[in-house]
Amino acid sequence: METENIINPFESKKEYEEYLSKLDGLRADGVNKINKLVEENRDIKLNKQIDKETKSEIIAKNKELINQAKGVKTANKEQEKTVVKEAVALAKNDGKAYYQEVVAKAKAEYAATKEKYKDIKIKNKEEHKANLAAIKEKYGAELAAIDKASNPHDYESKKKEYALAIKSEKISYSNKKEEVRTALEEALSIKKDAVYEAFKEKDRFIVKARNNKRNILEVFENRLKSYVYNFKTKAFLLKNALIFVVIIFFLFTIILGASQGKNLITGQHILNILGQSSVKLFFSLGVAGLILLGGTDLSVGRMTALGACFVNMILSDNVYRATFGIVLGGYNLPYWFEAILGCLMSIFLCVIFSSIAGFFTAKFKMHPFITTLSTQLLIYGIFQIGYSEYPAFNMNPSAKRMLQGDSYMNIIILAVVVTAIVWFIWNKTKFGKNMYAVGGNAEAASVSGISVFWTTFFVFVMAGVLYGIGGYNAAIQIGSANGNTGYGTELDAIAACVVGGISFSGGIGKIGGAVFGTIIFTSLTYCLTFLGWDVNIQYIFKGVIIMAAVCLDSIKYLKRK
Repeated sequence: METENIINPFESKKEYEEYLSKLDGLRADGVNKINKLVEENRDIKLNKQIDKETKSEIIAKNKELINQAKGVKTANKEQEKTVVKEAVALAKNDGKAYYQEVVAKAKAEYAATKEKYKDIKIKNKEEHKANLAAIKEKYGAELAAIDKASNPHDYESKKKEYALAIKSEKISYSNKKEEVRTALEEALSIKKDAVYEAFKEKDRFIVKARNNKRNILEVFENRLKSYVYNFKTKAFLLKNALIFVVIIFFLFTIILGASQGKNLITGQHILNILGQSSVKLFFSLGVAGLILLGGTDLSVGRMTALGACFVNMILSDNVYRATFGIVLGGYNLPYWFEAILGCLMSIFLCVIFSSIAGFFTAKFKMHPFITTLSTQLLIYGIFQIGYSEYPAFNMNPSAKRMLQGDSYMNIIILAVVVTAIVWFIWNKTKFGKNMYAVGGNAEAASVSGISVFWTTFFVFVMAGVLYGIGGYNAAIQIGSANGNTGYGTELDAIAACVVGGISFSGGIGKIGGAVFGTIIFTSLTYCLTFLGWDVNIQYIFKGVIIMAAVCLDSIKYLKRK
C-alpha cells in the first residue's frame, strides 16, 4: 500500500529526534556507560589471553567508573523520567492518529482491490462458459459431419481433440482463478504489512525512549499485534486440528454423560484426571527429550514396572528375596525414609538401563528404537529371572495413603515441581539449547562445537531420572506391581508428546506441549471409562490418535521443507 500521502509523524516531526537526542545525552555518562562497562568486565573475565593481575586491575578500574556513572544516573533520573514521560505521551497520541489513518486507507484500498477482482472473477467465469459453449458447438458440428460407421478413426480422433480442447479450457480457467486468488492474497499481505508497520513506528520509538523497555500493557499489545500479523488460518487449523477433534469429543462426552444422568464436570473428576495425568507426565517428559533428538523410547513400560516393583518391595511389610540373593522389604523404618530410599532406588535402576541405551545410541549412532527395544528386553529378562516366583509386590496400605495424599494431591504437587525443573533445563540452560541444536541438525551442531555424544547421553540419563520418579509415583498410585505393570505406557507417552506438538523430525517442541498432550490423552481415556465403553475401544482411539498426530506432524514437516 502506498502511504506517501500519509504523513508519518515519527519521520516528519523534529520533536522525536530532539527527545531521543536529549535522552542520549542524559544517559551517555550514566545508564549507557554502566551497561558498557559491565559488558566489558564480563568479556575480560572470559578472555583467556589476559593474565589474572591485569584482569583484576582493569575490572577494579571499571568498577570505580561504574560507581561514578551510577552517581550520574541518579542525578539525571528525574529529568530523564520527565523527558521519557513527555516523549511517550506524544508518541502515543501521534501514533494512534497515524495508525488509524493507515488502517482506514489500507481497508479502503483492499476493499477496492476485492471489488476489482470480483468483477474479474465474474468476467473470467462468463468467458469460460462462453468458451465451453463455443467448443461444444464447434466440435459438435464437426463430429456430426463425420460418419462414425465409415470413418471410425476420424471420429475417435476428433472426439479426443474435443476432449483435449475442453480440458485445455478448464486448465486455463483454473489458472485464471489461481491468479485472482494470488492477487487477493498479495493485496491482503500488503494491507497487513502497512498496518503492522504503522503500529511498529510508535512501538519502536517508545522502546528507544524507554531504553529498550516496555511496560506490561505494551508487551501484551506488541505480542497481540505480532500474533495477528503472523496469523494464517490454514496453518492454525493444521497445527491444532487434532486438538479441535479432541475438544469435540469432550463435548460429546459431557452431553452423552448428561443424558445418562452423569456429570463429567465435577471437582472430583477433574482432580482424578489431573492425578492420573501427573503420574503419566513423568514418562511423557522423559520421552519428550528423546523425540526432540529425533528418536523415541520403547523401554518406558518396563522402566515403569522396574521402578514400581522395587518401590513396593522397599515399602512392603513382606520380605522379597531374589534368586541372585538380594533381599528387600520388611524394614519397619519410618515411611518417609522408606519412600526416599524407594524413590532413589527406582531412579538409580532406571538411569542404569537408560544410560546403556544412551551410550550405544550416542557412541555407535544406533537408532533409539533399537537400543531401547534391547534395554526393555534386558529389564524384563533380568527381573523375571530374579523375581518370577512372586506374582505381585504389595505396598503397605498405610504407606500408600500417606504418600498419595488426598485425591492425588501429593503426586500433582511433585509433578508441577518436576515439570518446572525440566522446563528450566530445556529453556534456560546451555544443555537445553544444545538439545534443540542436536535435534534440529546433529552434524551442524557438531561443527559448531557442541558435543553430540554427551548431549545425547545426558538426554537419556535425564529420561532415566524421570522414569524413576514416574515408577515411584506409579507404585504409590496402584499400591501393587509386577513385571507387567506399565505395559503400553510408552505408547501413551509417545502419543501425548506428538499430540502436544513435539515433532518426530527433531528439534521442535516445548515442555508445555508434553504437559498439554498428557492431559488431553489421559482425559480421552478417562472419558471413555466414564461413559462405560469397552476398554478395548481405548486401543482403537489411541491408534487413530497416534496415526493422525504423526500424519499431521509429517504434513507440517513437509510444508516447512
